[in-house]
Amino acid sequence: MNSAARRALPLLVLSLVCSFSFGAIVRVAVADHYHVACVGHGFVHGTYTTDGSFHGRVDAGCGSTVRNCHLYTYGSYIGGQTVTGPSATCNAWSWNFGNYTECASTTHVDSGGVFGNHVHKAHNWCA
Repeated sequence: MNSAARRALPLLVLSLVCSFSFGAIVRVAVADHYHVACVGHGFVHGTYTTDGSFHGRVDAGCGSTVRNCHLYTYGSYIGGQTVTGPSATCNAWSWNFGNYTECASTTHVDSGGVFGNHVHKAHNWCA
């Protein structure tokens, strides 16, 4: 390998690592409707994906942190919940705030010290 190639190799490796890291960050910024990062959390559908019943949820676990789950429809805040303690589950139910279009809704969730605020959409997203 010539000297120019040896100098370029570390830059190439760094570029690849940064690209994969950026992909992981983007994946967390707008996540699937529900996943686990130490605790299960996200957008939980009701009985049907068209019944207007859905939840923003952050399950209990991973220490006694503050958990937030807030609901939005068409980008507008409709309500939410904040809980604390090792056994408290954050569970904001859409019907506690009115009747909203499920496919146009999101939940913004976080768990202090475990994962930062990010958005989950319905898997039948329509907005």
